Order: sequence, then C-alpha cells, then structure tokens
Amino acid sequence: MPPIHQPNETFQDFLAFADLYWPRIAASIIGGGLIGAENQIYGKAAGLRTSLLVTIACCVITIISLETAALFGGEPGRITAQIVTGIGFLGGGVILQQRGRVLGLTTAASIFVSASIGIVAGTGFVFSAAAIAVLAFLVLLVLRPVDYFIDRNPAFLKLRQIDRDESWSLHRSKPAKPSATAPPPAESE
Repeated sequence: MPPIHQPNETFQDFLAFADLYWPRIAASIIGGGLIGAENQIYGKAAGLRTSLLVTIACCVITIISLETAALFGGEPGRITAQIVTGIGFLGGGVILQQRGRVLGLTTAASIFVSASIGIVAGTGFVFSAAAIAVLAFLVLLVLRPVDYFIDRNPAFLKLRQIDRDESWSLHRSKPAKPSATAPPPAESE
C-alpha cells in the first residue's frame, strides 16, 4: 500500500493549532521557568534555559504525537515513552562522582520533573502541569534548608557514620567467594 501523502501545514492550520495548544505551551513554559529559576539561583548544571527547553520540547513532542496519532493512527504513548528514555540520558549526564560523593542527583531529578511537566502540559492537563510545577518548585526551594540542616546536624552525621560502619563491617565479614581461576580448596578427611 503506498504511503498517504498529507498536504503541508498552511498558515491558517498553524494559527488554529496555536489557538488550540497555546495554554499547553504556556503551562510548560511556566513550569519549566519555575524549576529552572530555582536551579539557576543555586548554580545547578541545568538552569533556567535548560529547564525551559526541556519542558517546551516535551510539550511539543507530546502534542505532535497526539496529532500524528489522530491523523495517521497509531499509539501516541510510544513517542512519550521515548521522551522518558531520552530524558534519562540527559539526566545521567549531570550526575557526577567526586571524592566518594555523588553530585547532581537533584539536578537530574529536576530535569526529569521538567520533562514530566512538558508531557502533562502537552497532553492537555494544563492546570495539572501548573500545579506540578508549583509543587516541584516548593520541594526544591522550601526543603533546601531542611537538606542543609540534616546534612550538618551532628546527630544525623553520627547516625550516618554508624550506618556506614555497619555496612562496612557486614561487607568485610562475608566469606570471600572462590574465584573461577583459583583451584578448589583441598578437602580434609
């Protein structure tokens, strides 16, 4: 069966789509702006522009997946699933390990939530996207002092050290597994 050729989008088509989808794109911009502003203030790797680009891109890709599924048939969720894979790759790029510490996990999580805001907005849940953005912004901003308190409190530091010591002692007390290249131990009679 030959492929179905569709005419190119006209300017009137664009205006009709813009009129229909502007609330979705606006919600993704607001959401990405809130998350990105917090990241930018604290000097994170994914700042304002990155978060805005992620939310807008996810919103537009979700809108296009819905429209192409309606136009040509198919499952729009397939494209959204690929967004999640791509965002995982992008988030993995900001995670670093330095001197035994893992850095960038919150930044990676904020990229992931920015993507979800874009997907939710692109699907048409405009108020939900805005509510998720406000909630994520509050988590990032309001809970930052709680993070600092826990990380610097002597009681929590002591608990953390006890946990590390116990984990290390459990790790050391396990019998070593024989290696595949080592000869088996001699059996005694």
